[in-house]
Amino acid sequence: MAFSMFLRNQACTSRIFTQQVMRLATQPALAHRTVASTLPVRSLAIKDAKLTPILNAVRSLRSSAVRMSAEKGHDHSKLWVVERAVSAALIPLIPIALLIPNKLFDSLMAILITAHSFWGLEAIAVDYVRASLFGPVIPKIAIGLVYLLSFATLGGLFYIITHDIGLANSIRQFWSVKSEQKA
Repeated sequence: MAFSMFLRNQACTSRIFTQQVMRLATQPALAHRTVASTLPVRSLAIKDAKLTPILNAVRSLRSSAVRMSAEKGHDHSKLWVVERAVSAALIPLIPIALLIPNKLFDSLMAILITAHSFWGLEAIAVDYVRASLFGPVIPKIAIGLVYLLSFATLGGLFYIITHDIGLANSIRQFWSVKSEQKA
């Protein structure tokens, strides 16, 4: 895409640049080899394939409209707003949950922390474990592991909330153990 943007640049659309590219592209040996190897089979049915410039092949790589425009599109801007709302809600929720420990604040904090962590880990898995680098199977395994880790985290936090002293009290107890060891 960056290359196609470069070709749309004013310097690349000038008459002198176009003439130089056309002269290079229409050289018989280079044009036949490059056009035959880069263009789709249906475009080889052109009358004189030896004189077809490479520039036309490059222009066909331009960015186009969204392929799935006929299908129902996904509105990721709403998810972005929800992610930011969860992040903003965690700022006052964590101190409130630590000051007033109860199951409601603990549960809300567990859900929001897990959702926040899930979206971050999912973004990492999608961005860095791509099918073009690892093949079609490993990215699916990575996303599956993100889901598994998120479910296990939420389940563990709810277990602490319901069967133990609670999330906020666990954090308080952890801090008190640390401070007693120093003294």
